[in-house]
Amino acid sequence: MGKKEIKIATIYISRKIDKFQAVTMDTVRWLRISEALARLGYSVDMITNESSQKIIPMAPNLRRVPFKQFDWHDYHVIKTLFQEGFRSLERVGGSRHPFIISKTTVVGSHNMDAIYFYGWHRWRLFQIQKRINKNARYITLANPLGKKLWQQEFGKKDNILIVPSGVDNNIPARRKNPYEHFEGKIVVYIGNIYGPMQRKVNLQWQHRLNEIGSAIQARGIDLCFIGEGKLDKLDPHAVRYLGPVENEKLWDYQYFANCGLVLALGEKQNFESSKIYYYLRSGLPVVSESPVPNNNLIKEAKLGFIAPYNDTVKMIELIELAVKKKWQKKLAVDYMLKNHTWDQRVQIYDKIIEKEFS
Repeated sequence: MGKKEIKIATIYISRKIDKFQAVTMDTVRWLRISEALARLGYSVDMITNESSQKIIPMAPNLRRVPFKQFDWHDYHVIKTLFQEGFRSLERVGGSRHPFIISKTTVVGSHNMDAIYFYGWHRWRLFQIQKRINKNARYITLANPLGKKLWQQEFGKKDNILIVPSGVDNNIPARRKNPYEHFEGKIVVYIGNIYGPMQRKVNLQWQHRLNEIGSAIQARGIDLCFIGEGKLDKLDPHAVRYLGPVENEKLWDYQYFANCGLVLALGEKQNFESSKIYYYLRSGLPVVSESPVPNNNLIKEAKLGFIAPYNDTVKMIELIELAVKKKWQKKLAVDYMLKNHTWDQRVQIYDKIIEKEFS
């Protein structure tokens, strides 16, 4: 069977939306993995629930198909994204499909280290996780720590794939400076700071952003936040909130910044930080906190610093160094393109699909 004959559905959110946009990192991953699979030659449909309810061609071998026209029997492979993606498949009766690849987070049944979901939200995610473990042919996790936690919960498994985040091969050139009305250096925080589902982290990050933003202002540096999340405690005098920005337009916010900021979830962390990939891909120096599991990228790309967890004084010191230092940015960009593109990531899926359908 040729790749073009193999039909793959990728599924994430089933709630109705006006039009699909890749703004948050989860939707960016959904889009980029779908595009990369299509470039390999597979026939790929992203199953969405847009207002138009029309099939929308996107690229060779790639379409967006509305849920009302989706029949899971028509696909050789169904790839779901996070617990919400698997739940969306369940809603249309597709959890019985024989070849589900399910990308998911790890939410333990008990108080595991490095897990930051709480109460009812944690319980709900774990119930879906149990069904993923039962029904998915393959389970995709982001790093070896996630695999270790999964196996603590469900026992040794030979169907776990480690597929980290990735970066785009081709990105837009520099266009307009979105910070031209700012006078000082720019530190940017790009991403989701969560909401009710992870309220403890949300409050912690709002506090840290306020604290860091206020301190670096006195040093002629502005902290800008681009993204989504509950912002009820964010101090507008300390942090410039610029709203969410669509992925294709986001690159200028990285090109023209002087440093990208990464905050850890806690003293231990299982989830990698996708923003590190994108900061480095654009040649933006990074200042991150030590628990973030993919900080190795910063060291290997030689573009940034790593601060101890929750040490604001040290983080401010490193931010100052980062915005002043002359960096070899091209070396970092070349490193990311050589090792961490989405096309490299989907090779893992390509191998298991070819093995099954050859």
